Amino acid sequence: MATAVKRPHSVTETIEVSQKPTKKIRIQTSVKNNTGSQFLQILASLDAVPAGHGAQGSKELLEVLVKIADELVLENAQITEAQDVIHRLVDIFRQERDGDTTVRVKILGLLADFADVRAPEVVNALVDGIIAVLKQERSQKVIAQGLYSLHKIGIKNLKLLPSTHVTKIAHFAQQQLSSDSHHTHKYALMVLSAFVTLIDARKGVMDLIGHYADSQDSGVRAQALRSILCLGERGATLSPNLYHRAVEAMKDDYECVRKEALQLVFQLGISHPDHVTSSGDDEEETRLIDAAFGKVCGALCDLSIQIRTQAAEHLGLMTQVSSEFLHQTLDKKLMSNLRRKKTAHERGAQLVASGEWSTGKRWADDAPQERLDSKSISLVASGACGALVHGLEDEFLEVRTAAVDSMCKLALSNPDFAVTCLDFLVDMFNDEIEDVRLKAIYSLTAIARHIVLREDQLEIMLSSLEDYSVDVREGLHLMLGACRVSTQACLLMVVQKLLDVLSKYPQDKNSTFGCMRKIGQKHPNLCMAVTSHLLQDHPFFDSAERDVEDPAYLCILILLFNAAEHLVPLISLFPDVTLKHYAYLRDAMPQIVPQLPIEGASTTKPINPLKGAETSREYLNTILQHIHEIFNVVRERVPLLKTAQSNLKRLGEIDPEMFGTANFLETFLAAQIQLDQLQSCTTTQRSRAPLKESLAQLIRNCLKLQHIFSGLTYGDMLLVKQICLRACALHLVLIVRDRSQSALGPCQMLLQTAADISNFLDEKEDFQPDPFTTSLLSLLGNISDPKPGRVFREILPLVQSASPVRMPPANINIRMCVARIIEPCAQMAQDNVIKVTAGLIAALPFVAEFDNLQETQKREMRIKIKYPDQHVHTVVPKLSDFKKIMTEQGEHETSMRLRTTILLSHSVWTEASSVDITLCLSVRPGTELELCKPAKILFAPKPVRRGI
Repeated sequence: MATAVKRPHSVTETIEVSQKPTKKIRIQTSVKNNTGSQFLQILASLDAVPAGHGAQGSKELLEVLVKIADELVLENAQITEAQDVIHRLVDIFRQERDGDTTVRVKILGLLADFADVRAPEVVNALVDGIIAVLKQERSQKVIAQGLYSLHKIGIKNLKLLPSTHVTKIAHFAQQQLSSDSHHTHKYALMVLSAFVTLIDARKGVMDLIGHYADSQDSGVRAQALRSILCLGERGATLSPNLYHRAVEAMKDDYECVRKEALQLVFQLGISHPDHVTSSGDDEEETRLIDAAFGKVCGALCDLSIQIRTQAAEHLGLMTQVSSEFLHQTLDKKLMSNLRRKKTAHERGAQLVASGEWSTGKRWADDAPQERLDSKSISLVASGACGALVHGLEDEFLEVRTAAVDSMCKLALSNPDFAVTCLDFLVDMFNDEIEDVRLKAIYSLTAIARHIVLREDQLEIMLSSLEDYSVDVREGLHLMLGACRVSTQACLLMVVQKLLDVLSKYPQDKNSTFGCMRKIGQKHPNLCMAVTSHLLQDHPFFDSAERDVEDPAYLCILILLFNAAEHLVPLISLFPDVTLKHYAYLRDAMPQIVPQLPIEGASTTKPINPLKGAETSREYLNTILQHIHEIFNVVRERVPLLKTAQSNLKRLGEIDPEMFGTANFLETFLAAQIQLDQLQSCTTTQRSRAPLKESLAQLIRNCLKLQHIFSGLTYGDMLLVKQICLRACALHLVLIVRDRSQSALGPCQMLLQTAADISNFLDEKEDFQPDPFTTSLLSLLGNISDPKPGRVFREILPLVQSASPVRMPPANINIRMCVARIIEPCAQMAQDNVIKVTAGLIAALPFVAEFDNLQETQKREMRIKIKYPDQHVHTVVPKLSDFKKIMTEQGEHETSMRLRTTILLSHSVWTEASSVDITLCLSVRPGTELELCKPAKILFAPKPVRRGI
């Protein structure tokens, strides 16, 4: 669909109003180059160059075709004109049959570009025309290009193609397999796998494609394997008999063939895990998943890094493999106990069949001797032996990362393997690449429920806590909070190391608090045994009271209080001063310090989450019903609507699950109230124009509805677009009546909003707009020259008599993007003053966390720095600085952390003053939506010192 162009003089709008209620109104905006005239120019340029007149004519025709391909625009193309151009190109192709093949190849490539028209008539004409000319073609180069063009056209318009044409394409491709050209074979296999019916694939096409896996050309062999995989993705059943052919292809000299063969072996293994097959020359029967697992493990020694990475990734998905094969991946020694042992019966039968008898001179000289072929023994790798160890020791980080990830996935499905691979994951904490270290840390966090850490393992883990990377340190905090330790010495070692690192990196305070909280919850019995030691409580002498603001002491208290939540007798070991500190910390940090049965502390009654959710939904529905009644009955409804607005806001503060829904409805209602108040200014000629701030606030609320909330249904989106359209119309009317500002911008914004809602209604045909939207789109479509004055006169009566937009229904899936500035914190602003020489730059670490942050919002994020002299500096953070917050269950999808450095600079100030730093979304030039309250810091630019 075309969108409105920013230049008003180039916008022409037409409107189609249907008599049927199901037909949507469509506003189309014309682009600068008319598509119809473009096709006429193409036909004229093709007719100007005579075809089939020697090399010079072919050269000129080729230049014209290249120019057409570079300038071709197929948006809003007319079907009949596109068909005329296609027929003309096909005629030129026939005329150039004996000419240069380059011209015919270019024509086929140009015909493939017409697949973007997306019309059944055009697609059918393309397929019929290309197949008709290729049947009489002799050049294999042209036929290969034709097959590629058919594949491109069919893939883009598979839903538009009738079954007869799909069968025609597949039949034509199958006929081309009889060619002598490897290039033709390659594209014929590609087309055949994409368009052959699954019934024909089962009848023999699969076997036909499989024969080309033995072709002389490497590209054909790779495409044959890729075509088999394509048929499997389409739903065809891949026969286990293909396994041996795929295994042989894994020994190919060409990387492209080995890559597809590896994928096929993996796919067969997970598709038929329990199928019994023979492995090796000894004809030992094993499960197909085990045999495939061994072959994939062998690919970890391939020369190609891409294949090694692919093999390492596949291992993590083969979770149905037998336990003995799985444990063998961690042992580099060639293991003989997996060989099949022959019974005494079989050994005796073999001895009789051989005709050899013992001489009796030596003891047991008649014992059967196993014959081994020296070529069958590999000292580098044998099946699954040490495969994951090879992956962890690979020189490329891609392979090591994939191996760690696969080891984690396999450990999650096999607790015994999780215990075995623990030492290998701990060793990866010393990797030279930070991403590999983080992957190992997060993998160990995921399998923490299956393991208990020993003292020797803890030493290696805790040594990594002093890493310079804050991401690694926070990852280790998360991992230590998820793991369990075995002894009191281990617990004391962890606590002491965390406190030592906290004194070195004070910025890790919040992360360390969370780690201590988790450790206390998982080790209540061990914490009870070391309580007196941690609190330094002497049995006979009173110790000095420790500072409750000391981070180290806070960590110990958080550890013990969370342990006491699961082991209440531990409270009896606390001294009186600790109980007093608990009452303070319970009020200061309720999210970290749990509720305990201690006198003097604030208590809260437990709430049933299910009952609270049902009550919140009932209350929300009651509010919406009251709002509907207020709009229908009361004239002076603004005070009542503001009361409902405050109720919605309070509901979002009380119930976290309803936070997004309540704030969305509150913002929608705020826009409704502003529309109702501003609409009264349009009824009389002498009414004073509203303030500029009121209009700006209305537009800001509309932008909030569009950009801050996610999880909206199509019905919610339509209501948001309708209220935005009404706000834009009211904005234009009031600006024109005011006559103190230019109305060109509001007029253009109204036209763009109308085009947007028109396109939305055209795509979502099941939704109907309200009468105001229908009438406004109809009026705008009838204006040939949409200048602000004329648009104002047309829409003024409609805006003056507009009725309120109905409120959206209660959608509990709506989420609101919220930001929290972690650093700089409020305490830093009070205690520390950032001093710098005036004119120079001070670097300030900045950390913020986001809830429900979408990818589009990430690109619009800005850091706004406001100085006391009202000077504003906007910083655009790098996308690489946004990282998902890790939890024990893995990465959180919509919760992210921004960690960056902002630069402060200013001229000389007489004293330290407050600088506001906040996060906002830049949704429109000059319009920013703030996501949190500003963080304040004290900044003091000092004058330059002169002399000594």
